[in-house]
Amino acid sequence: MFFRKKSISQDIVEKETKKEEFSTFGFNDILHYIKRDTGVDLFIKKSIIETRLKLFCKERDIYSFKKLYDEIQYKNDLRQELINLLTVNETYFFREEKQLQEAIDFVESIEGSISILCAPCASGEEVYTLSMMMSEKFGTLKKFNIIGIDINSEAIKKANKGIYSSRSLHKLSDSLKNKYFLIDENMYKVKKELFPSVQFSQLNIFDNSFKNLGSFDLVFSRNMLIYFDDDFRVLAMKRFAQLLKPNGRVFLGHADIVPQNTWLIKNGFGSNRYYSKF
Repeated sequence: MFFRKKSISQDIVEKETKKEEFSTFGFNDILHYIKRDTGVDLFIKKSIIETRLKLFCKERDIYSFKKLYDEIQYKNDLRQELINLLTVNETYFFREEKQLQEAIDFVESIEGSISILCAPCASGEEVYTLSMMMSEKFGTLKKFNIIGIDINSEAIKKANKGIYSSRSLHKLSDSLKNKYFLIDENMYKVKKELFPSVQFSQLNIFDNSFKNLGSFDLVFSRNMLIYFDDDFRVLAMKRFAQLLKPNGRVFLGHADIVPQNTWLIKNGFGSNRYYSKF
């Protein structure tokens, strides 16, 4: 009996065909993992997320969500790439400026150095904005430091580079652009020597090391809680309260919802809204 030996080209075609048979088994396990680890609830966007995750997997020759789930348990780089994919936030300089100004006016009455935390800080626009506002209002009369943290490693890289498009700076006056940025065609690079009190770090607010950041007069966490369920929103407020100085304030985004909790209480309304310790 004779058997016809398959050609090399036939074998490659068959392997490629098998590779393209993607299995969606394990999809919910990944969503649960992301929620446990970061607080981000992706179940309400399942159809959109599934499409993005399939592409993410295929680009890495992973042909089932179960395999992806198994590999992110021990491959830290892959896990971080997945988190980066699912936590991309766009922002710009001087976003919700009225709220920022309320915060700057508040610290005018505080004696000593001012500490500010931006969590998350996305790609750094909010941090640099606050630094410019502090410098413009107080000059050298007040010392301050601003820490920006984000779970997205690519966002932190961009923040540290400090290079932005003209779109990100559309609310800045020409005088501020010329004073704080080096301009190259349509790209703007922050003059790092004018931002000595700014620093960025990749960090999850639910990591234990978050508690070691220090204590802060102001905490900004705008438009993060909208991605959490009530349990994680309360946990986030607890984390912020632990780092907040006795008379400090937490500023959230206008769309952020805070359930009743024993850590922080709401004060004011609209753009004047902030949270303080009980």
